[in-house]
Amino acid sequence: MEENLVDNKEAPKLRLLLLDDEPDIINALKRLLHKDYVIIAFNDGNEALNYLSGNDIDLIMSDIRMPKIDGITFLIKSRQLQPDAVRLLLSGYNDTDLTIQAINDGGIFNYTRKPWNNEALKSVLSKASEHYLSHGQTKRISEKNAKANAILAKLNQSLEVKVTQRTEALLAIQQKLQMALSTQNDLLLDALDMMSATIEYRTGLSTGHNKRIATQCKFVAKEFGLKDGDCHKIYLCALLHEIGTVGLSDEVLSSRTLTNKAGSALSEHPIIGAEIVGRVKRFAPLTANILHQNENYNGTGFPNRLTGDEIPIGSRIIRVVKDFDYLIAGKSNNKKMSIANAHIWMNEQEGIWYDKKILNAFSEIFNNRDYKDEHMEYCVGLDDLKPGAKLLEDLVLNNGNVMLKAGQEINEAMLEKLRVYEKNHNTKMTLFIA
Repeated sequence: MEENLVDNKEAPKLRLLLLDDEPDIINALKRLLHKDYVIIAFNDGNEALNYLSGNDIDLIMSDIRMPKIDGITFLIKSRQLQPDAVRLLLSGYNDTDLTIQAINDGGIFNYTRKPWNNEALKSVLSKASEHYLSHGQTKRISEKNAKANAILAKLNQSLEVKVTQRTEALLAIQQKLQMALSTQNDLLLDALDMMSATIEYRTGLSTGHNKRIATQCKFVAKEFGLKDGDCHKIYLCALLHEIGTVGLSDEVLSSRTLTNKAGSALSEHPIIGAEIVGRVKRFAPLTANILHQNENYNGTGFPNRLTGDEIPIGSRIIRVVKDFDYLIAGKSNNKKMSIANAHIWMNEQEGIWYDKKILNAFSEIFNNRDYKDEHMEYCVGLDDLKPGAKLLEDLVLNNGNVMLKAGQEINEAMLEKLRVYEKNHNTKMTLFIA
């Protein structure tokens, strides 16, 4: 083996391995190429293969006909040892078939015939060098991209893990917040129920009275076309619409009628109620509906003599629902009306006390079975009461005695006794069922 290393401060030379069994040819090639390449030369193919197995080579140029190992076999094996090296062939004019085989099996980049033209050979090697450098650059870029992609994949995997962990943490926080919010809402509802029970206890109204009024108000608001949030707001207002009665005396409460003159003690309860509710910042938006619940549609009500749409929509709804309830089942009402007569009487007050649109929506919820299917408590007279119905509230007579207890199921015998009582006492009974 002969090796010629020439320093080049401008750029490193490519390493060119030459193989030919004729020393004269090797020497001629070295003289021609030593300035441009680092030459490693062999006359024996096996020695060249041993070298290739342990050293990197950029270019390989081999003769095709050699005694120990032919050029085709050498190039095929060299390709296995140095797949990135560019291979070239030196062939005689009579070696056409072997040259074709070498091109097909040995992965030959180009070939030169003997005897060669020096400039032509240099040109072939120059192109082979460009190909090698280009291929090497492409390979380096590919390897660099592969490494970058591997790093990116690792980062992505790490990011996915972090995102998953963060998502799980956020979900856990969200669940805690939802639980806290649910608990807060439950406490709020419990507080409202307690306030409603306090009102019922103070006024002597039956258990569930305020919730019945509130539920009916919510469905009237829904029938009227209000948004869910506004319907819920009106429900809360109706639930607390009589909270001001806690500031009234027993004597004033016992004087309750359908309306009370402005300036009377009983007429003040909406003002008291609005002040109480307004002290709780979260309930402040409810005050207007509570304050104006006794305004008349024609402007003759109180406390501010508002007229028409000046009256908050919630106040107009509460006014219709609570007055209807008083007419058919008011505790202090000794002249209770039948459900049908109550509707007729209230329709006569259309445009005076009540908003026609609210009256229509209120009538609709009693004729629309969909609302009744949502567990809304509604009232029936004896004409509409059927055996099998279950009472939701005690049936209390005008003298204060309980005739039937909540939860009792009406049978035919009970229904007949109720009809006899109505006839003998010239009154109308209203029962609340779901």
